[in-house]
Amino acid sequence: MKQLLIIGARGWGREVYAMLPNTLGFGTEFILKGFLDDNKDALSNFAGYPPIIDSVENYQPQKDDLFICALGDPRWKKHYSTLILNKGGEFVNLIHKNAFIGKNTKIGKGCIISTEVNISCDITIGDFVTFQRLTTLGHDASVGDFCNLGAMSFMGGGASIGEGTTLHTSSIILPHKRVGSRCVVGAGCVVIKNIKDDTSVFGNPCKILKY
Repeated sequence: MKQLLIIGARGWGREVYAMLPNTLGFGTEFILKGFLDDNKDALSNFAGYPPIIDSVENYQPQKDDLFICALGDPRWKKHYSTLILNKGGEFVNLIHKNAFIGKNTKIGKGCIISTEVNISCDITIGDFVTFQRLTTLGHDASVGDFCNLGAMSFMGGGASIGEGTTLHTSSIILPHKRVGSRCVVGAGCVVIKNIKDDTSVFGNPCKILKY
């Protein structure tokens, strides 16, 4: 049986660990091996977790290993996933049994789909995408690689987000609107127009944040 390693033993990594017993394939196709994290003490104040085996930098993938990257920041998710890919590591999707995935939807590798996520039909999802609880995607939506969709976020039919974009809690992208790559959409934000790459927006209706 395959053995899963979770990249990241911080907050999101612990949440992914808690979700594992309710994901498709756990216990029949793979079991848990442990965490990879460069901080060996990351779990020292938390009881009942499996060990941190090594750092991503030092670990050499074994024959029966599978990986999932439980990091929230898209930049670090891309960095550490790429390290393992370059060593020949294989990533699995973690899909909660209570998630709904519609007809003709394509999902890349290394994705995490939490409980009560609703993904409609004819959607394209890239690699290493995280969907937190109660996220909803309408028909024909598109999600780029390394994106994070926060709890209760919503994408209307035909909406799209580019690589490395984060949608925070309860954010809304109206149908057929495009958010570019490496963008941040703030909590509760309503996107009513297309957003260019490398832009942060917040508010209802959305406004560009300038630092």
